[in-house]
Amino acid sequence: MRTSRFWATALLGISALGGIVFTTRDSSAQQSALADAKGRARQAPTSADAAIAYGRALRRAGREAEALAELKRGQVFAKGDAAAAVRWEIARTHIAKRDFAPAMSACKSIAKVADGAAASRVCAAEAHLLWRRGTEALAELAELGKIPNASADVLFHAKLAEGRSRELDSKDAEAEAAYREAIRLAPGRAEGHVLLGAMLHRTGKDGVPSLRRAVELDAHDPIAQLELGRALASDPARRADAIAAFERAVAERPTLIDALRALTEAYVAASRLPDAKRVAASVLEIAPNDVLAHVVSGRVALADGKPDAAIEAGETALKLMPNEGKAKLLVADAYAKKGEIDLALEAYQKASGLDPLNPAPLVNATNACIAAGRLTSAKAFGQRAVLDFPDHAPSWIAQGDALAADGNPKGARAAYEAAKKARGADAAVIEGKLSRLK
Repeated sequence: MRTSRFWATALLGISALGGIVFTTRDSSAQQSALADAKGRARQAPTSADAAIAYGRALRRAGREAEALAELKRGQVFAKGDAAAAVRWEIARTHIAKRDFAPAMSACKSIAKVADGAAASRVCAAEAHLLWRRGTEALAELAELGKIPNASADVLFHAKLAEGRSRELDSKDAEAEAAYREAIRLAPGRAEGHVLLGAMLHRTGKDGVPSLRRAVELDAHDPIAQLELGRALASDPARRADAIAAFERAVAERPTLIDALRALTEAYVAASRLPDAKRVAASVLEIAPNDVLAHVVSGRVALADGKPDAAIEAGETALKLMPNEGKAKLLVADAYAKKGEIDLALEAYQKASGLDPLNPAPLVNATNACIAAGRLTSAKAFGQRAVLDFPDHAPSWIAQGDALAADGNPKGARAAYEAAKKARGADAAVIEGKLSRLK
């Protein structure tokens, strides 16, 4: 089975270090968590532990500059284990800001405190993972093995970093083993469950149980909510739960672009267009140069019956990143909506070439050909879809639709039955199609 591998380890890694996220209607939970941490820090102004907890809460809410200020205040009176912990948290805050040099500097400074050598190595591995340097991260972890008596907390984070490094190298079995070992070391912490569940989902397995466990352990982790939403969104029957998870992710951090985009797309899929428009506008306001923000905006325009605006949004995205397959797919769908099938098919072909692990260009091309009465082309695209993505229910449905339109009910029935066994199957839709076959 072909699977998609995207950035995710970098973003998830920041979550695994303590989190990242949008407030719709539920922001009070995050504000309360921040208020509690702030209150403890103010009640104990010379407590390094309180300062670290408040700094971490600020970072998690996306307020990195304030987090650094609080952590540096706490660093003045941090002693013993707290001295290493505060420097590690400073490094993680720089990682969240995507500032490699100061992050690495903070990691190296950990080695200067008592018993800080092991934590320094793991911190450095995390910093390398900011730029997807899995080889360098593993080299740091190899040095960790030479240091005796590393703490359980250090070993836990080392396993998380190892798993992320293995994912970058497409060694999924080794990554899964590392995440499971991290969970064994600290079963009550959410980070390992998040990384494991997200990886399982990306590789075509069921990551929902792991992600639900992560949310149970830490309901305020925005990345746990985001990844749970993504896993649920692949099942049409659980779309409402996916939206709820995306909303909670956004409520924890209003500027988490991935959550905002996912929420917009989920609103479109649920025909909640006013909500989709509102969130799409906020995405563009926060990140006007984000390629996928323009794609999502175009998706909203297309759902609103404005294909020309969708094409414009897609072309804007392609100017920012000419090889973005999702932008080309948006343009293709918009041309199909306008009935300009030749332009649509040309764009679908290019979209498939730019994003070969995405079944949508082939599925959507099949459906566009059916609508245009080009059944030979529809069957050809449908056949490519099921050959390349045999575990993708919409591929089989599209092929079934093409065969049904071509007067082949036997072939269509076989395709629909195959769809029932594939991922993302909507049983009610499939049964409806089967019942209409003659």
